[in-house]
Amino acid sequence: MEDELLELARLYRLMPPGFHPELVGSWNRKRASWAERVVNVLHLVRIHQITEYDPAYRSYVRTRFCKYNIAFFDFDKESRPMRGRSLLKMTSHDRNLLEESVNVVSLRILKTSVGYPVRVFGTVLARDQVDYKCVYLFRRDRDDAQLINSPRDTLTLTDPCRGLAVTSTMFFEINLKVKGDDVCDDRVLSKGVIVHDTCCIRDGEKLMRKLLTSWHSTLQLAYTPVPFAVQATLAVSVLYGACEFTGEVIAWTSQNKNKIVLHDSKVAVTSTELGANGCVALSRRLVAVPVDEMLVLRIRVRDGAREAACFESTLGHFDDCRTFYDDDYTVQVKVEWTGILSTMWRNVLHDVGKDRVLI
Repeated sequence: MEDELLELARLYRLMPPGFHPELVGSWNRKRASWAERVVNVLHLVRIHQITEYDPAYRSYVRTRFCKYNIAFFDFDKESRPMRGRSLLKMTSHDRNLLEESVNVVSLRILKTSVGYPVRVFGTVLARDQVDYKCVYLFRRDRDDAQLINSPRDTLTLTDPCRGLAVTSTMFFEINLKVKGDDVCDDRVLSKGVIVHDTCCIRDGEKLMRKLLTSWHSTLQLAYTPVPFAVQATLAVSVLYGACEFTGEVIAWTSQNKNKIVLHDSKVAVTSTELGANGCVALSRRLVAVPVDEMLVLRIRVRDGAREAACFESTLGHFDDCRTFYDDDYTVQVKVEWTGILSTMWRNVLHDVGKDRVLI
C-alpha cells in the first residue's frame, strides 16, 4: 500500500524520485490507518515542496506556512472579505467574543547584499486563525515594482480584505524579489515566515518588531497588538478646495502613538485623483482599535511643498461622520465600526485519525 501511495504522489508530481517518507521519524507503518498514511505521505511531500536552500543560512529552510497537516491545503487561495457585526448592534455578550488583532505599521528592507536602490515586487501576506487563507498586505507584480532607495523607505502596504484575528498565533508569509534589467536577472530578496505569538507579548508592549534574515536581505516587520479589537473602516472626502488630494492621512489609537499611514501622496504611483463626491483613494482603510480606546486621525493637505491645512481629531466608537473646515478646504471623514469576533472562524481543520488536516 505504501508503494501505491508513493506512486500516486509521483503521478501527480507531488513527490520527487528518491524521496522516502518512511525515513522520517513520524512515519509509522504499523499504527497508521490507510487514510492517515495518505495524508502523512502528502503532507511530507508538501513540506518537501516548500523547503528551499537559503544562501543566507547556507541550509534548507521552510519558506511557507506549515502549521497542522497541509496535505490538501491550497497555499494560494485568498481569504474572503468579511465584516463583523455593527458595533451599534453588538450586545454585551458579543463584546466578550471580541478577538485580539494587529495593525501592521511598517515593512522595511533594513539591509540588502544587492545594494540600494532596489525595485521590489512580490507578496507579503498574513494567515490568521479565521481560515489560514491569504490576506494580502503587499502585492505587486514585476511591472509595478516599488523603488526602495534606502533602509528608511517603507514598502507601501495595501488594505487587508478584513480585520485580522488572532488568539494564539498568526503568520506573515514573505516572498519578495528584486527586479533586474531582464526577467532572468530578477533575484529573490526575502523569503520566509514570521510568526506572531500572543504568548510572547509583554504587558504594555506597544510596538513589536520582527526581523527576517533570508536570501539577500534583512527585513523588519513592525506591528502593534490590539486586544479586544473593533474595526474602523474609513472613507475620506474633500468636499471643497481641491480637485485632487496631495497630502497624508495617518491614524493611531488614543493609547498607542505608533502611526499607521493610510495614504501618502509622496509615494510613487499613489493616486491623487479624487473619486466620486471627492473621495480620496486611500491606500489603506482599515484600522483595528481596542474596544476601550479611540481612533485618532490626522489629515494633512499639501499645496506643492507647503502644508496648506492640517486637521486632527479623536473619534469614538459612535462617531460615524466628522467634517473639518478652514478657509480653503472642507474635508469629511466617515467611519463604519464593526467587531472583530471569534464567530468569524471557519471550520478548516478536519481530523484524520490522530492528524489535524488543514483544508
